[in-house]
Amino acid sequence: MQKEQNLTGYPSIDKPWLKYYPASAADKEIPAKSAYSFIYDKQKNNQSAIALEYFGVKVSYGKVFAMIERIARSFKKLGVQRGDIVTLALPTMPETVYIFYALNRIGAISNLIDPRLQETEILQSIEETKSKVLVAIDMCFPVVSKLFDKSTIENIVILTPIESLPLPVRLLSAIKNKSEKIANPHILTWKCFLKIGKEYQDTIDVSYRPNMPITIVHTGGTTGVPKGVVLTNENFNTMALTQEISEYDLQSGDSFLTFLPPFYAFCLVNAIHDPMYLGFRNILIPNFDPKDFPSLMVKYKPNHLLAGPILWDFFIKSDLTQDADLSYIKTPISGGDALNIELERDINAFFESHGCRHKVAQGYGMTEVSAAACFSTDASYVPGSVGIPYVKNVISIFDPDTEKELTYNQPGEVCIQTPTMMLEYYNNPTATAEVIRKHANGEVWLHTGDIGRITENGNLFIDGRIKRMIVRNGDKIFPAAVEGIIMSHPAISNCVVVQMPNDTERHVPVAHLILNNGVSAEKVVREVDEIVLKELPAFNLPYRYVIRKDLPLTGANKVDYKVLEEESKQYQNETDRIVTTQEKSQ
Repeated sequence: MQKEQNLTGYPSIDKPWLKYYPASAADKEIPAKSAYSFIYDKQKNNQSAIALEYFGVKVSYGKVFAMIERIARSFKKLGVQRGDIVTLALPTMPETVYIFYALNRIGAISNLIDPRLQETEILQSIEETKSKVLVAIDMCFPVVSKLFDKSTIENIVILTPIESLPLPVRLLSAIKNKSEKIANPHILTWKCFLKIGKEYQDTIDVSYRPNMPITIVHTGGTTGVPKGVVLTNENFNTMALTQEISEYDLQSGDSFLTFLPPFYAFCLVNAIHDPMYLGFRNILIPNFDPKDFPSLMVKYKPNHLLAGPILWDFFIKSDLTQDADLSYIKTPISGGDALNIELERDINAFFESHGCRHKVAQGYGMTEVSAAACFSTDASYVPGSVGIPYVKNVISIFDPDTEKELTYNQPGEVCIQTPTMMLEYYNNPTATAEVIRKHANGEVWLHTGDIGRITENGNLFIDGRIKRMIVRNGDKIFPAAVEGIIMSHPAISNCVVVQMPNDTERHVPVAHLILNNGVSAEKVVREVDEIVLKELPAFNLPYRYVIRKDLPLTGANKVDYKVLEEESKQYQNETDRIVTTQEKSQ
């Protein structure tokens, strides 16, 4: 660790988090090579080790590299060249890993989309990227088979989620699920696609170029409008190297549980590329149900994983885990959504009582910085903090109106400088300029749209989204702060605060509560009012409380704030301050 230094008061100058790293860590160079070459060079002498596990089938690093080459030749046979964009509508499975690196090896770019999208949405993504090749899971066949006459698509490859399973399983599935024979010669089964690669004997590797795009992943970004985020080889490789020099206990042969779909940046960067570089055995789950999380943990006992707060809550309350030995967990990471401090305390207590030597490690990031920018280790752990910046990152806080850098513990907009910053929003320079900005002193920062603060030790705290901030009669309310205070009440198992329109105060806070069984809502609300008024200015007091059974979630298992805001509008004209919804959230 580095020595303490005199502080100027400005995080971007002091970089106080560097004290948690070896002195030379920040200067470690990122090799100038493709993501594929990066993992191959690291694991070429480790080819007998297990890289992937899929429904009990184990795939070695040697098999992964062989499949990557075979698939790369098939893409070349289809005419895919450097810079071409190939659209992928796939779940998390071995073939997705092979395809991703095969495209990277030949200099092509993968465009990851959700297989559940409607025809118009898939068509829009293909047209925007001018993709000539689409690779899709078989559930998409009825939709994607109609695209030839409507788009730039020239070839479609269809595969099933059982391609990596033993032959008897594949044959049995084929018998049970008879499908119509594909008559179109431009729609290839996975078997036919692999076969055509044997015909391509020319060189497939392309020379490395700086800032060469590797993938496009889609996000709502800071504006809520869906955009394609262009990530580069440098983004992927910086993240992998950063993990290697972190304080985490990362050993070749460790296991990682991956259940997020590949169209999320975290899955591609942190849950596929990082484990491949580090020599992990990556357990892939293609069709994840949040309620299965405890059983998956009990079955596979992964050393490393990321799960959202909702999943960790399931885990510590599940009957399956009450007597479990959790000493196998090395990095239990919580990310993707805010982890309230009460749940954080409960998770840590559960871990400690079940043999896990580590605290839950919060992280922070966004797709635009290749998913992760901050992480928490045992050495830097502070309750409520999302951790410290990765060693090659600079994070500071700025006044959102003036772009003036703020000092320690002052709340403002979180901004990031990092080698993992996206290249751009695809074909959207206006949106790119809104997020990646040059400040008056010439420095370039990525603006996150989050409100936060940094301490003298370099710990980052997130107080909420700028867009979630509630302005009540001119007073600014940060929902995360109110939620944290409310969650200190022992009878409340969860709380989310959102805004509701109001005729006299513009917007008012509405607290959606999940109460423990058997408690009186009226009594709890009275006590919560007292706590809020004691800890925060009176304008933070919720205007209304909604008692509910659960919270609506997005497809990424995050709280769906937009749904809650829409639901809150129906309570505008209620006379009672406490209302109860009996309907189950979707």
